[in-house]
Amino acid sequence: MVMRTWTPHWIIMGPKESWETAFEQGGIWGVKHLVYPEWKALEKGDIIFFYATTPIKGVIGVGRVETKFIQDKPLWPDEIAIGKVLYPFRFEFHTDYVLEQDVWGSKRISQSEVPLSIQEMRRGINLLLDRTVEKLSKTFEQRFNHAISTKEEVKAPPTPVSEEFSPDHTKVKELVFEIGKLNRLISEKEYPMENERLDVVWRRIEKSVPTYVFEIQFGGDIYHALGRLKHAFDLWNSNIFLIAQEEALKNSESLLNGTFHEIKDRIKKITPQKINELCQQKRRWIDIEKEVGLL
Repeated sequence: MVMRTWTPHWIIMGPKESWETAFEQGGIWGVKHLVYPEWKALEKGDIIFFYATTPIKGVIGVGRVETKFIQDKPLWPDEIAIGKVLYPFRFEFHTDYVLEQDVWGSKRISQSEVPLSIQEMRRGINLLLDRTVEKLSKTFEQRFNHAISTKEEVKAPPTPVSEEFSPDHTKVKELVFEIGKLNRLISEKEYPMENERLDVVWRRIEKSVPTYVFEIQFGGDIYHALGRLKHAFDLWNSNIFLIAQEEALKNSESLLNGTFHEIKDRIKKITPQKINELCQQKRRWIDIEKEVGLL
């Protein structure tokens, strides 16, 4: 087998009703015999854009291929109606980002915004050209604050847990962001909250409020970091986390016993070293799951 040095990006096309079924089933798609060559070319980890045809006519989400299989049981409405499998070549996918159904028509990325060539729209699964991938990725990030890799990312080996770890705000923010992705949550940096921005938040679905909120403090004013966390708790009842060095965490106690006493029993305090250790352990755990075939 030839080892890929890049990650293919595909567009998967189907009617609104089929996408509803696909998401209801936890992420599954199927194609006819005609599209077998494209299905066969799919590999685990390939990036797929979800395109809903008439009446939506646009991209509504993005994900990654998981496993492929052949099925002999009807699943989609048109299959069930005739009691026969029309789309036997199927695959499971992980959803990285998808719009809520009630805004598919208003918030989707339309054909006019990112034009697709005839080649990219001729079948149910189509390999995207590099220029289309670039445009789609840029539009995704601008509109949904979701970054899509345009090439295969080569991950560096995990940083050993040691005294050599030298944390700063940017490094720790990236680690928290990665942990959220590893947990298969919608992980976002610089999340807007009224007139301010939160360092990192994790959400369960696209339209939900943040379930987890993280503020990372290196120097500066810890008062305002606690203020943002309290506001997030008051607005959304989020799980709130302050990440700072031991001394700063100790200094926060007086504020949590006074001005911010309402969140004293709600806030979790974590050191950057613990975040680094957690991220490494998450990576190792996922590597083991991949090794034994669970992912």
